[in-house]
Amino acid sequence: MLERTGYPEAGPPQPSDIKTIDLARLVSLVRRQGLVLASCVALMLLLAGIYLTLAPRSYVSAGQILIDRNLEQVTGENGTTSTSATDLEAQVLNQVEVLRSSRVAKAVARAEDLMTDQQFLNPPPSFSQRVKGLVGMGPPPRPATLQATLDEVVGMLRANVQVDRMGRSSIIRVGYEAATPELAQRIARAYAEALLQDQLNAELEATGAAADWLQQRLAEIGESQRQASLAIEKYRQETGLTVGQDRDLTTQRINTLSNQLAEAQAETVRLRALSAQLKSVVEAGPESASNYVSLLGGTEADPAEIAALRNQVATFASRIGDVEAKYGADHPQLANLKAEKAALDNRIFALLQNLDEQYRTQYTIAQEQETGLRADIDAEGHSAGAISQEQVRLNELQQRSDALRSLYNSYLTRYEEAVQRQSFPIPSVRIVTDALLPENPSSPRTIIIIVAAVIAGCFIGAVIGLLNELRERGFRTGAQIRQQLGLRFLGYMPRLQLDAARPDESLRGAVRAALAPRMGRRWGAPLAETLKTTRLLLQPVADRGTAVLGILSVLPGEGKSTVALALAEILTASGARVLLIDADEGAGSHSGLPIRLLPSQLGDWRKVAATDPETGLVRLSAASPEAGSGDLSSVAMQKVLAEARGQFDYVILDLPALGTVVDAFSVLPFTDASILVAEWGRTPRRVLRTMLEHEPELADHTIGVILNKVDLGALPRFTELGGIERFAYRGERRRIGTGKEAAPN
Repeated sequence: MLERTGYPEAGPPQPSDIKTIDLARLVSLVRRQGLVLASCVALMLLLAGIYLTLAPRSYVSAGQILIDRNLEQVTGENGTTSTSATDLEAQVLNQVEVLRSSRVAKAVARAEDLMTDQQFLNPPPSFSQRVKGLVGMGPPPRPATLQATLDEVVGMLRANVQVDRMGRSSIIRVGYEAATPELAQRIARAYAEALLQDQLNAELEATGAAADWLQQRLAEIGESQRQASLAIEKYRQETGLTVGQDRDLTTQRINTLSNQLAEAQAETVRLRALSAQLKSVVEAGPESASNYVSLLGGTEADPAEIAALRNQVATFASRIGDVEAKYGADHPQLANLKAEKAALDNRIFALLQNLDEQYRTQYTIAQEQETGLRADIDAEGHSAGAISQEQVRLNELQQRSDALRSLYNSYLTRYEEAVQRQSFPIPSVRIVTDALLPENPSSPRTIIIIVAAVIAGCFIGAVIGLLNELRERGFRTGAQIRQQLGLRFLGYMPRLQLDAARPDESLRGAVRAALAPRMGRRWGAPLAETLKTTRLLLQPVADRGTAVLGILSVLPGEGKSTVALALAEILTASGARVLLIDADEGAGSHSGLPIRLLPSQLGDWRKVAATDPETGLVRLSAASPEAGSGDLSSVAMQKVLAEARGQFDYVILDLPALGTVVDAFSVLPFTDASILVAEWGRTPRRVLRTMLEHEPELADHTIGVILNKVDLGALPRFTELGGIERFAYRGERRRIGTGKEAAPN
């Protein structure tokens, strides 16, 4: 038996397999679906060209307007005032909405007389109208002269005007889109002038209304102020009072007495504190009087005498401490020093007693002075309260007159400013860039449409290509055979165009042509290499004896009969004895193998076998009674195989499809190996993989897989960048034969 490849086990992923994006597969996908992508891009470009041809051209002319509130304050007396960012934002947005309003649009329509402008009212037809016109569904013809109402013109203007703010600045871009450059420029400039005129009109209206109102208020306030002045003079003559004079004198006296009272209170507090401190010192006696020598510094005593007393106190304290430290507390000199210190303390105590008497006397005087000041203040208060109600009334009249005079002056100033602004109005906007004549149309945008068409075509092509890839269910390369089935890949059998009338002769000629020298990279190379590879795999078995080989396929019509006949032809061409058994019951309808009418009685199978006189190939139909009448598990078929092992080098069985009948499984134990034939791009991968998973014996018995009916010209598109098929079969598009109808496989 041949060494066969088992079903592979899942191994750990290799580093080269762990990728997020497989560029090689992506490039291969693009190459396979290149025609779809190109077709979609070409279609979208064609549609874009049609749109660019039929779409009307439009032009945009735009100017720039600056919102500058400082212009309003050029003639002001207070100079410029700062404007916050929030206020500036609101002003710009307000002007944007004003430009979009119907009021400005009406001003533009009247200024340019657009209600009867034929160029404005009769634009070229749109893209949809032109398309409808091509199919006979266009609008009725327009009259020669058109007229529109003001509201209709306003609607058209507002639909085509473009108002945008330039970034975060105070500049507004005002543009208009029209069918001709001249019309776009004319209306764009009219919009800028209309806004400027609208600002002037609004300024005049506002200042006129303000001036009228201020004039009316000035007349009312002037009359009220005159009446207030007359009332003051009349009341003053009746009462003989002077406004505020008596009240001011009384207030001044009260303020003076209040200041004196405050000073007296402060002096009283100071004297009370000193008197209390001296009282406590006197009560303590003369023993501690020397400790309070500092209190004598605030009196009228001689500073030199006070300093001498301090020095004496300090000297006695120092000498007493030294003697006591050196000689002890019982030394006679210590008693003399203490006696002298006691005399000094009595002297200081006497001074402190005198000072205490002085402070008590001063404290009493301060209290009496404070009491007198309080009485004076109370008297002045009663005097101020005695001012008559006439003085209060007079003050009220004077205050009302002053308020009316101030209000009148304020309104008069504002009225003069309003009159001045009305005579010389300054708008808050100005034109910084006039609308220019556009040179190129703004729409349709050719570059953008072409780029969008290419992107849309690529997207649609990618979607269709992805759907095509998702619909791909068959095997395309040998790598797929090895990866998904775990079997040996034997090679590619190209799609052969055989003569339907003589398929055997056509196939024989193709095999011989493939074996001819100097084939190069023509179509015959893959055919010959596939057959040679199969022959080399069978050679070890043939050297030991007869090699019995089964040719299998999952579905009918995959070309296994052609593969079996081609393999038999190449083996006979090498001088081997070959028996080809047609075990496919329906082979007579599509394989090209001859079906001989045999007698019904049993006999020797050799009598019904047909031998090709040119090649020596022996062919036998399994449907004959001598071979078991199509029963592959019969004793007759077993006898045929047993006897053929001693007479032939190779026995090739063209077995039925595995997916429809089970006869092929019954004869596999009597064969040495089997070859699985799959149609290129047609045999479902899942079906074949499921078959091998459910029948592990079949996988063990299969020595390899052949991809049949391969389009060698399209094969490189399904391989990876480094695949050998990209280089070995590049440009392979030649087919065998000259027949117009391909022979069934």
